[in-house]
Amino acid sequence: MTLLRRLITLTAIATGTAAMTLAAPGIAAAGPAPIPAPAVPAATAPSAQAAPGDLFAGYRAVVEALRTFGIDPFLYPAVAPFCSDTGSLGLVPAVAGAVPGPWPKTTVAIPGLDPAAVKAGQVMFTFVPYGLGADGTNASGMNVAWVNLANGRSGITAMGSISDVVRTMVPAETPAEIRPLAERAVQDFFAIFPVGGVRAVPVDTGSGTVLAAVFGTVDNGTKSCFFLPTVGLTTVR
Repeated sequence: MTLLRRLITLTAIATGTAAMTLAAPGIAAAGPAPIPAPAVPAATAPSAQAAPGDLFAGYRAVVEALRTFGIDPFLYPAVAPFCSDTGSLGLVPAVAGAVPGPWPKTTVAIPGLDPAAVKAGQVMFTFVPYGLGADGTNASGMNVAWVNLANGRSGITAMGSISDVVRTMVPAETPAEIRPLAERAVQDFFAIFPVGGVRAVPVDTGSGTVLAAVFGTVDNGTKSCFFLPTVGLTTVR
């Protein structure tokens, strides 16, 4: 249970640090740059729009978008200070979430083939920062530390870029005729997010309640941005 203790410690440290950083009077007075609402279809766009200078409004807007698309948001936002040239302290916020399998949900049966990109007993962890530039060649640096409270499985897994996820999540046995459709389903899922710095990875956790922390480094142009841990719980079937 060493990993579980570490996750609990990370939760306490990150919660306090994020709260003090985001709620500091100096930050409230100066106000960070406006955060755009997530690019989701008009019919499902969250009603709450991010007001200028309000990081929490932007965070709530992203959380609502995640829930709309079947993602379990983590408990609080991750932040990276000195990551941007705009706003107080150059703060960049991020949201992490979990997508339990099977996903995507489909009613089309293909004999002998499981079309799910995320299988039952798996969960796809996602990390969505706001305000970063387009990815360069280095997509490493973000990790998810997880522990299944039901079966005791645990690990620390490196996250990858969207293109990495698309390649690994479409089953190898998918027929060539329908593989483009399967890849498109995964790509369309991530199309709701701003592209820069988005990371994800499917993990074999087994069924149960999974506690996870997402943390690490993402490049923003020439800046290397360290995101404090954000922690979440999700139920995997």
